[in-house]
Amino acid sequence: MSTAKTWAGRAMNGQLRTGAVAARPKTRTTESERLMQQGLSLAGSLLMPLGLLAIGLGWYGAAHTPYTFEQVAYLVSGGIGGLALTTLGGFLFFGSWLARIAHQQRQQTELLAGEIARLADAILALESGD
Repeated sequence: MSTAKTWAGRAMNGQLRTGAVAARPKTRTTESERLMQQGLSLAGSLLMPLGLLAIGLGWYGAAHTPYTFEQVAYLVSGGIGGLALTTLGGFLFFGSWLARIAHQQRQQTELLAGEIARLADAILALESGD
């Protein structure tokens, strides 16, 4: 049995829904998705340099005091806190990037499904013409 006949048989049985993809609305970025992407990107792009600034200020404070107990305080607040801010900012920025990729993947899947439906219609048209 040829592939065209298999597709035609499935279409006659209702297993293929040709034209159903074309009737669906195109994938659009909703307002909440857009705000989430922008919020994650903004938070990440602010926290990363803020963390680097905190590390620099912690180093500067520790380098300019002769007392060990003050140096430890600068190390904890500036170094470890700055490292935490930088890491958190990186993860947030990475999350915004993943959200953007997921949206693009949904758009590409929608286009591919439309093309598959168009090919199925073309095969059915060829099959009915024989």
